Amino acid sequence: MLGAYLSSILILLLGYVYPAYACFKAVEIGKPEQLKMWCRYWTIIGLATFAQNLTDQFLFWVPLYYESKLALVVFLWHPRVNGATYVYESTLQPWLAQHEPFIDSKMEEAKNRVQDFTSRYFQQFSNYVQSRSGEIVSYLQQQIPSMASNQKRGGAGGFTFVAPRDAKEAAANAFSQKND
Repeated sequence: MLGAYLSSILILLLGYVYPAYACFKAVEIGKPEQLKMWCRYWTIIGLATFAQNLTDQFLFWVPLYYESKLALVVFLWHPRVNGATYVYESTLQPWLAQHEPFIDSKMEEAKNRVQDFTSRYFQQFSNYVQSRSGEIVSYLQQQIPSMASNQKRGGAGGFTFVAPRDAKEAAANAFSQKND
């Protein structure tokens, strides 16, 4: 028995690192049959990872559970058994083909809901920012005339605000007020 920790490391290496490199090599060489096999592998690994997140909480206590996961990963990519192709063609492809219209409609529905959600909350956020910026501008407009009148009366802390046309003028204004 390898144990959970060592099995997890081996699953990462043999289930993700090695297949990622082999997939890279298949892309670079450009062999369509290898690319097809690796696409099938990654499809099955994606679904297995999803299932693993659900089942690990309940099945971690089963003897040799982690070792079985490691064996499954090696089975899927090993060239002698070509498990990814077998699982894909015997199970996954027929099921996906049968349910494809339903899955496509649900995916489109989910995409539309996410777009509506983000659009609605972005609009609310935008309105909030606009309302708050209006309050800040209103507050500053109320304060600037009182500062200017305070400066005319010789009060301390007054300043003259001149809207600069460019960065050069802004720097000149800041320098002249600093020297005053």
